[in-house]
Amino acid sequence: MALITNVSVPTFDKTVINRGDSIRVRRATETPVTGRNGIVTRITDTMIEILVSNIQNNATSFMQVMAGDVAIGVWEIWWTTDFQTVNYNPAATMTP
Repeated sequence: MALITNVSVPTFDKTVINRGDSIRVRRATETPVTGRNGIVTRITDTMIEILVSNIQNNATSFMQVMAGDVAIGVWEIWWTTDFQTVNYNPAATMTP
């Protein structure tokens, strides 16, 4: 299931990911244990805002993932609505 709908002007497909979905994001250059877990709080054509849970120090914060960064392969993303189906967007470089 593709998260990015347009290659020339990267935009998120808002029919694929929704507000309230659980999400895990990881930079392509990081180790697997450094992923950030959270909940999608807002989604626009160009940005996903995530409420990130940090269980190490019991804190929360917001982060933004931009569609342009996802399109060029900066982020690896997993998300689920129902915890039965986990969707995956690999950190692969798109060619125009």
